[in-house]
Amino acid sequence: MRTTSFFLLTILCLALTASAQIYSEGPIDGNDNAFFVTGPAFPNFLGSFQDISNGFVAANSGSPGGLEWGEWSVGAPTSFSYELGSAAFGTDLGSGTVAQNAGNSTFLFTNGFGYGVYDAKASITSAAMTAGNTYWLSISNATDAANDGTQGWDIPNGGSGGPAICNFRQSGTNFGNCGLGGESFTLGGCCGPPVPEPSSILLFGSGILGLAGILRRKLNIQV
Repeated sequence: MRTTSFFLLTILCLALTASAQIYSEGPIDGNDNAFFVTGPAFPNFLGSFQDISNGFVAANSGSPGGLEWGEWSVGAPTSFSYELGSAAFGTDLGSGTVAQNAGNSTFLFTNGFGYGVYDAKASITSAAMTAGNTYWLSISNATDAANDGTQGWDIPNGGSGGPAICNFRQSGTNFGNCGLGGESFTLGGCCGPPVPEPSSILLFGSGILGLAGILRRKLNIQV
């Protein structure tokens, strides 16, 4: 009886942890500005091997399982790499390469610069983050089938960036502050519906607890 209730409560805790939004830098803008994120593996069309790292303060604690970011690309994007760490371009929390397709990189529109703007979502692996601590998300090695070096990370808020700290790296050397705020991204539960409001979470929790009570009563009757 107690085992059943504990099991259901454990599922509830895991579900809420997985869906928690660790941080969001705001919605995708797509119209004003972006930083190239094709390096260090690929040069952009200007010949520069550039990638970007954003420092942010975690809003909630947990292990993010999903990444969403705004991508500019002339051709349909095919892959990108991510890094998560406690310092700029660090990998101590996690890293990986993501294959992109129409299922996880949704085309939104073509902007005035001729770039396609995409909403890129991916499952990621990361160690736990603690609310109030500073962490860094980096995007690199973004490409498309043509390897044309046009992939960029969208800068929100009319091209001025969000509150995150932005560092840029060229050919593997970190040159520090980008001169603008952070790029558009969200870290949290992967690729699902929006994180529920607190009232919805309480409702969900009440339902689970109610179900646990019903099961407990049924088990008592069977005994």
